[in-house]
Amino acid sequence: MTQVTLHTGPGVFEVLSHVCRNPQEALKQFVENAADAIEEINAEEGQVLLKLKYQTKVTDGVTSRLLKGITVQDNGVGMDARKMRQVLHQIGSSEKLNSALRGEQGIGLLAFALISDELHLASTDEDGKPSSCLVLKRRWLKNGYAEILKVCHKHEHTQRGTIAHLDGILPEIAPQLSKEKIKDYLGQQFASDLRSNLYAMAISDDDIFEQVHPQRFRGVKIMGNTITVAKAGSAYVEFYVLPWDMADASISLYGRGGTRICDLTDLQAFKVLPWIDRRLEGYIRYDRLKRTADKTALIQDQVFNNFVQALREMEPKVMLLIQEVSAESQERRFGILLNRAGRLIDRFLRYREKGLLENLSLGPTSADLKTPAEAKPGENKEPSKVGSTVKITRAPTRAPHIKIAAPSSDKSVYRSWYDPKEGMICINREHTEFLLSQREDRRCMRYLFYVWAKETMLQEYGEQAQKVADEMVGLLAEAEPLLR
Repeated sequence: MTQVTLHTGPGVFEVLSHVCRNPQEALKQFVENAADAIEEINAEEGQVLLKLKYQTKVTDGVTSRLLKGITVQDNGVGMDARKMRQVLHQIGSSEKLNSALRGEQGIGLLAFALISDELHLASTDEDGKPSSCLVLKRRWLKNGYAEILKVCHKHEHTQRGTIAHLDGILPEIAPQLSKEKIKDYLGQQFASDLRSNLYAMAISDDDIFEQVHPQRFRGVKIMGNTITVAKAGSAYVEFYVLPWDMADASISLYGRGGTRICDLTDLQAFKVLPWIDRRLEGYIRYDRLKRTADKTALIQDQVFNNFVQALREMEPKVMLLIQEVSAESQERRFGILLNRAGRLIDRFLRYREKGLLENLSLGPTSADLKTPAEAKPGENKEPSKVGSTVKITRAPTRAPHIKIAAPSSDKSVYRSWYDPKEGMICINREHTEFLLSQREDRRCMRYLFYVWAKETMLQEYGEQAQKVADEMVGLLAEAEPLLR
C-alpha cells in the first residue's frame, strides 16, 4: 500500500460544488474519463458500462431498494500503480484546485465526494495483469489523504481497462441517480460520440444492460425486456409507440459491443408490419449477430434465422400494443384539444358580444389568449372583494359541445355534422383535412374553430350556401387575433 498526500485542504467541498452542480454532472466526470481512455488507445469496440447496485430493505412488510453503489467500467488504455500516483499528484495540486473555481474542471476524480462515501478505482493496462486500486474516501479529503493498493482482492480484475467503484451512495442524492434519469442525461451529454459510434454505452440496474442512445425515445414505452432466441442466447428489445406516424421513427439494431449495425427495416426479413409502422421506434441488441468482413452486411446464418423467428413470434403482440397505445394517446390528446377549443370559442363569443374584437392586436403575440386586458376604458376589470376573499363570478360557457367521431357510411365525405339528439357538433376523425391538421396543436385548434363556425352558420341560415360562406369568412376574419 502506498500513501499519497493531496493538496486539498478544508475548502475542497466548496471547490467541488463549483466544478459539479448536481450528482449527474459529478457522475459524468467518470464517464468522460472512460471515454477518454477508450479514445487514447483507439479501441475498435470500445464500451462504457454503468451498473447500479442496490440493497434491499424491508420496512413494515414493504420491500424497497436503496441505491448503494455505481460502477463505471471501460476497456480503454488503463493504468498501473505508477500512473495512478501521477494522476493523484495532478488532481491534488493547489493550481488545479484554484483553477477549478474559475470553471476549469481539472479535478474530476474528486467529484466522487458529491455522490458517494468512497471511490475505488481499479485499473490495469494489460490483459491478464492484476489491477491496482486507487482509493479515495470522503472523510480523507479535508486531510489530503489517499491510498494506492498494488493488490485489492475486493475489486481486482485482469481485463485491460478501468472500473470506478462509487461505494456508499449518499442517501440524499440517490433519487437523482435512477437508471432512467442517468440514461437520458448521458444520452444527451454524449450524443455526438454515440452518434459517431466512437464507443458503445450501456447501463444496468440488474443483470440486463440497456443501450444508452444519443436521443431520448418518444412516445409510450411498451416493451423493455429480453427475448429468448432458440439455441442462441437472448436479445434485448426496447420499443416505444408514437401517437401518429413520424417519418424519422426507426428501430436500430445493435450487435456485439453495442456497435450499431443498421435499421431493422434495412433487412429484407423485416420489411413487414409491425416493423415498418412509423408509429414504432426503439432498438434491439443481440450480441450473437455476425457481420461480413467489410462490415457492410449481416451473415444470415442459423443464428440470424433463429433471431428472425424470435421476432416473428412477437409481431402479433407488438401490433396489438401499437393499436392500443396509439388509440389511447390520440383520445387523451383529442380531449385536451377539444377542451381548449371550447374555451377559445367561449372567449370569442364573449368578446364578439362586447365588441372587443376590433381592439385586439393582430401582431404575433399570445398575450391575447391569456388575459382579458382589452376591456374598454372605464370598465371595471378588478374582481369584487368580500372581506379578504376575492370573489370571481363567471358566466356559464357559451360554447357548444364538440366531439371527435367516426362517421357512418353516409357521412364519410363530410368534415363534420350536427347531431340533434346529443346536441353535439361531430368532427369527422377520418377526413383527410382533420388527419393533416391533428398533427400540430395550433393547426388543429384552427380547424376545430372553422368547423364550429361552419356548423353555427348552417344552423342559422340553413341551405343558403352563399350567405353561409360569406358569413363564415367574416367570422374567421374576426377571430384571427384569437387564433394566432
